[in-house]
Amino acid sequence: KLQHLRNLIDHKALPNTPLHWTDEAEVHFNALKQAITTAPALGLPDYRKVFHLHAQETEVVAIGVLLQQNGPTYRPVAYLSKKLDNVASGMPACLHAVAAAALIVQMVEKIVLSHCTRHTK
Repeated sequence: KLQHLRNLIDHKALPNTPLHWTDEAEVHFNALKQAITTAPALGLPDYRKVFHLHAQETEVVAIGVLLQQNGPTYRPVAYLSKKLDNVASGMPACLHAVAAAALIVQMVEKIVLSHCTRHTK
């Protein structure tokens, strides 16, 4: 489902290059939206379990997913994304990831409600 959209958005393209949106792209995009918002895709937070946060920065946008273990796999609890502010966007590229991680941690605080996770490795 995602390969068509990946090909369309190929991150190697120049930022100001127009996106050629097709009917096929619309179908795939709507299928993706449906998949990530249906009940099996997103779980409610279980505050008895450990939270796992994955974050990255792409094109000055902070992206994250909050997960919890659900049997042998991990189930998403939240998908997060937000454009970095002008100050963070103006930083060197190597600091974009740091700013993105900080932003995602702030956003996820509303969900995890200060439930502590100890990292011992």
